[in-house]
Amino acid sequence: MTVSRGLLDGLDIEGLNRALSEATCLGIDVDPAAATLRLELDVLTLPEDGPPPPDCDIYLTLTGVSRVAASLRRQRWDDLAPVVLPLTLDGLHDAVRSFGGGALHGWDFLDLGDSSWSQWRKLLSFDTTLSDTPAAHMMEFSQEEGVDPRELDVRVWFEGLEVTDRQGAPIALREFIAGGVRWWHAHDAGDPRTMRPDVVPPL
Repeated sequence: MTVSRGLLDGLDIEGLNRALSEATCLGIDVDPAAATLRLELDVLTLPEDGPPPPDCDIYLTLTGVSRVAASLRRQRWDDLAPVVLPLTLDGLHDAVRSFGGGALHGWDFLDLGDSSWSQWRKLLSFDTTLSDTPAAHMMEFSQEEGVDPRELDVRVWFEGLEVTDRQGAPIALREFIAGGVRWWHAHDAGDPRTMRPDVVPPL
């Protein structure tokens, strides 16, 4: 299901933020000619009944991408300031893979404010414009650590999005959101189906 301008409303954004929280980022592919950016994610999801699905990998594809900016930096304990590392749009795939499957930490990824952006926009490794067309939406996410004390922040301006399974079959946006919301509701209730070593247990 493709979401275009005007269809991604506040409830969609809130639900997508919930469904993407703590998802594991397995890869990223950018196609400048097609103006798309595809994230391969292992998401947290539950069906209405029964155990979690055995395969929770999905593709989240941003369409109508007009701009991509990223900051890859390292700061060791004796560094006075972060060291910005070289990176290009073509190298983004390998940079994400080098983190070995990091989680999308936090609760906000879509159409968020500029508070985090203002902290790293002066530390950019690249800022590539693909189109002059104004974007309807924006997504920001980060990866941390990896093989060195590094951090990667990525911000993407885009028009729409679609969710598919690993075989390319479309997943309806509402269905995708519902699975993620169910997982977090179950987690907060102490449901044993959500007990994972990489996710903080409920208080």
